Amino acid sequence: MSESAPRRRSRASAGLPPITADKIIDAAVELTAQHGLDGWSIRQISTKLDVWPGVVAHHVGDREAVVMAVTDRVIARIPVPDVSVPWRDWFSALMLEGRTVLRQYPGVARRLVVVGPNVPSALPTIDKGIKVLLGAGFGEHATEIYRYLLNSAFMLVAVEDDRDSYFPNARADMGRAMARFAADTSRPGLAAAGAQAVARSEDPERLAAEDLAFFRLTMERSLDGAQALLSA
Repeated sequence: MSESAPRRRSRASAGLPPITADKIIDAAVELTAQHGLDGWSIRQISTKLDVWPGVVAHHVGDREAVVMAVTDRVIARIPVPDVSVPWRDWFSALMLEGRTVLRQYPGVARRLVVVGPNVPSALPTIDKGIKVLLGAGFGEHATEIYRYLLNSAFMLVAVEDDRDSYFPNARADMGRAMARFAADTSRPGLAAAGAQAVARSEDPERLAAEDLAFFRLTMERSLDGAQALLSA
């Protein structure tokens, strides 16, 4: 009689806690923070939890289902202002808080812009945001203004994510290229860009501050654009 294949011990018999959908999503969120939304696989989740890949599928689904769950979990962490806040302050707060949260989970911002916030935790934010715009007088334009403001903000976050993940040296390379024109008086536009490149530090903290300042600039000009439509 041939020997049977060794049986894998159950988690209970091994003294391990049971696997749940929440534990799987927790692991995926952690991997997203470490490697980005596109930087992990179902096998990596199963290895992290010491289970077979099929267990992930059983409790949550395929990779797309896990990605949706991660996106839902991340969006739920973005604080949403009260609808009593004036529309401009409401969106300023949401976009700034959104950037803070999304930058911790690279790739989620890009998904929101490209695929859309089609997860349950986004629904209250959409409802409140459009309600605020309706109350401010945007009327039939409220929905498109909501999309315009958040896409403008989160597309910039997606660019920051992609640059850090895929092109970490791009900004320094661009700075060196532009710095060559700092003294070129025949091309004042390039000279101005070159002078700024020379003045820019490569210190990570200062670069992070510059990124935030540029985000605020973009956000404010987007709000100005919406304000112009409202005034018209």
